[in-house]
Amino acid sequence: MKVKICGITNLEDARAAESAGADFLGFIFEASSPRAVEIAEAASIVSKLAGTAKTVGVFVKADADFIRRAARECGFFALQLHGGHSDAFVKGLDGISSEIWRTVWLANARDLLEARNLEADVVVADSRSEKKVGGTGMPCDWTLAAALSGSRKVALAGGINCQNALSAARSVNPWLLDANSGVEISPRRKDAAKIENLIKTVKEI
Repeated sequence: MKVKICGITNLEDARAAESAGADFLGFIFEASSPRAVEIAEAASIVSKLAGTAKTVGVFVKADADFIRRAARECGFFALQLHGGHSDAFVKGLDGISSEIWRTVWLANARDLLEARNLEADVVVADSRSEKKVGGTGMPCDWTLAAALSGSRKVALAGGINCQNALSAARSVNPWLLDANSGVEISPRRKDAAKIENLIKTVKEI
């Protein structure tokens, strides 16, 4: 099973996650997020990594020009569109990166049907609140996520931490576990020990 450590804001955390065996590192480009980074910041961090972890740019309602510039300057393997983008918009990004990931919020059978038909290489099942579109620290609906993972390549996000990672992996059987706030000391500082513990737990399944 793959692991993504999202919300990377500094080189030390990126290197710690990479050294611990993270498969992907996520960089958030959304001003309202406490984990937001500028393109130049992310590009600088990526340029100093060993390259064993692939990088993902996370965008919330960003326009195509901004996404293209971030992808070009940072060399992202994947673009994660965290809501607010249509299938037509996604098709317009073809060729910018190797993969397109799209976030969904699963609350009912209709959400599940839409997620199954979404234009994306990977579907990210996440949680949200009235104030936050991600990074809530709350789990999404694992039952619906498990149903989705039977037909789509699913990344499970939403409150993934050292305590629930094993249960999440076994309950949902996702392609990837996506951890953010659950492996932090504070919103812009990761906990290297938690990252190592989570990755070790997941990789032993």
